[in-house]
Amino acid sequence: MATALKGGYLPSGWQSPTLTVMKISVLGLGHMGAAIATHLIDQGQTVTVWNRTAGRASAFASRASVAADAAEALAGADLSILSVLDNAAAHSILEDASEAAAGTLIVNLSSDTPATALALSEWARDRGMRYLSGVMLTPSTIVGQPDSRMLISGATSNLDDAMPVLASIAPDVSVLGSRHELPASFDTALLGVFWTTLAAWAHGTALAKAHGIAGEVIAPHLAAMVNLAAQIGPEFAHDSDHRAYPADTSTIGSTVTTMQHVTAASKDAGVNSALAEAVTVLYERAALEHEHDSPSRVSEAMWRSNEETAGR
Repeated sequence: MATALKGGYLPSGWQSPTLTVMKISVLGLGHMGAAIATHLIDQGQTVTVWNRTAGRASAFASRASVAADAAEALAGADLSILSVLDNAAAHSILEDASEAAAGTLIVNLSSDTPATALALSEWARDRGMRYLSGVMLTPSTIVGQPDSRMLISGATSNLDDAMPVLASIAPDVSVLGSRHELPASFDTALLGVFWTTLAAWAHGTALAKAHGIAGEVIAPHLAAMVNLAAQIGPEFAHDSDHRAYPADTSTIGSTVTTMQHVTAASKDAGVNSALAEAVTVLYERAALEHEHDSPSRVSEAMWRSNEETAGR
């Protein structure tokens, strides 16, 4: 259970708690919400569903109760799961059904920023709601499977009550403690890497194709570069934590030169250079007066931006 967690994560060898039959409502039936509702129905749970667009909910009519509104979905539920577009939508739903929401344990799995996650958790707390903040880190197609991943935060008593259901939805579940902004912090950090990597992949493919190299030909080489970056990434993290950047294998000065070449080659080929230019600027800024340090010094460019923003 949540009280047995070590270091904020489920311990090695942890076994999922037994999932007994509960009354569970799922609000929001996009890909993720529909997958969660389907999984819980398949597990024999008593499920009520609701969606702003009624057509999505009607698809569950033969297997679950379909609520007329959010208040009906929340009323009498042992656990209510929200999986909607963002925290503004989640807030609107809970505000419209605040009386019913105060009587159920709410798990909000809607993706958004850390700031909105924290603000919504405080709003819910002030209205007497039992509330957990979480995110799913895997596609809807593997909900309930061993590799399905979730991050969750909130009060220990709420985590204990929700854990059997959460572990059923995502057997690879990590509890991050009581800070409601942390799941969104992890989520935005991870998604930023994911989508930026794919954008860089698209840029590399376009640059290769501009010179007659097919995407399927360059793809294995791009994959090798992504794998190399994954191997070097932990060194960047270590250097960032210690704010020390020894140039054991290369320098940030040489990285600046390389990225300037990438930017120039993109422009010469008529390929969109926005991503390459942005990365070049980051490395150039970090290299000022430190050109002989490791490329990991680019972390300082990120931190300086953060510190300048905080100081405004």
